[in-house]
Amino acid sequence: MNQTAVVISGIALLISVCSLYRSVRSDRRDITLRLHESLIDLTLQSGRKVLHEMQDVETLTPEEYELANRALASLDIAGFYCAKKYVSERDFLDLWAPALVTLKQSAVPFLAYRDAQRPKPVWPYYRRLAERAEEHLRADE
Repeated sequence: MNQTAVVISGIALLISVCSLYRSVRSDRRDITLRLHESLIDLTLQSGRKVLHEMQDVETLTPEEYELANRALASLDIAGFYCAKKYVSERDFLDLWAPALVTLKQSAVPFLAYRDAQRPKPVWPYYRRLAERAEEHLRADE
């Protein structure tokens, strides 16, 4: 009888671990999808467009500045989610690596402008994510 209880307990533990794994995986997938949906919001797309078309930070209107700022801040949050493993970085980069690499070059003047205003560089998670995006694309070649 005692051996049967141990076997049943072992099976119950195995089922619990499998259930937890599936739940975590499902949660990460759902967060990835919600993050993707938020990043394709028209406002954030407009902010990325401002960064791509920007000639000089000083010439941006206050509205354009806020759009660009928000777009990069949102990508910093995405980088944070990847760094903390709330989402799969590989899955996120499968979706966003080309856009991140393109934006990385366009955003240089804006990042430099913002960095000059702070004691530490802004958006460290975005910067790391953009670097990882370049690596991801190189690995796919």
